[in-house]
Amino acid sequence: MFHLVFYIFIGALNLFYTDASKNGSNSELWIITASSSLSVDGKTNINTFKCVVSSYGKTDTLNIDLRKDGNSFFKIKSILDIPVSNFDCHHKMMTKDLQKTLKMNEHPLMYIDIKSLNRLPNEALQSGSTGDIHISLAGAKVKYQLQFNGKSYPNYLELVGKRHIHFSDFGLIPPSKLGGTIKVKDQLDVEVRLHMRKIS
Repeated sequence: MFHLVFYIFIGALNLFYTDASKNGSNSELWIITASSSLSVDGKTNINTFKCVVSSYGKTDTLNIDLRKDGNSFFKIKSILDIPVSNFDCHHKMMTKDLQKTLKMNEHPLMYIDIKSLNRLPNEALQSGSTGDIHISLAGAKVKYQLQFNGKSYPNYLELVGKRHIHFSDFGLIPPSKLGGTIKVKDQLDVEVRLHMRKIS
C-alpha cells in the first residue's frame, strides 16, 4: 500500500512540474530517498567512535531555483528533520550519552536545511559541488559550508557532503565518563549521504 501511495505521489509531482515547465518554470525538483544517511565520527582520549543514522527512513524533496541572478550559487529549498533518537553509536551507553548531550528530550529533532549549491547535482558528478547548509541542533542553529562529491548509480544519484563540526558550535559540552577519565573530543566529522532522483 505504501509503494502505491508513493508512486501516486511521484506521478502527481511529475504532472505538476511538467505543467509548470510549460509555463516557464525555473526550477528542478529532486526526491531525497529514504536510504539517505548521516554519520558522525568522533574521538575520545583513548579511542574512536562512530554514530550513524543508517536510513533517513522517509522521502523528502529538494527544490532548486535555476535563476542565479548574478549569484554564483543556486538557491535550494530542502529541510531534513532527523530524530535524535535514531542515532546509533553501536554501544548502548555511548548512544545514550550522545542523545543526552544533544538534549534529545528538549529538542528531539535535528534539522539540516540545505540553502544553496554552486553546481547542480548532475554537474557534481564530474566536478563536485559546494553547498551552504544550516544545522539546527539542541536549540541552536549554525551555518556551515560543505563540499559535496557526486556518484551515479542505476536508480539514483548520490551526493556526499563532509564537514568538521564541534559540540561547542552549539553550546554543548562533550560527554565524559568515570569522573572525567574518559573524555570525548570537541571535534566531530560529519558525513551526509543524499540519495536523490530527479523528477523534473
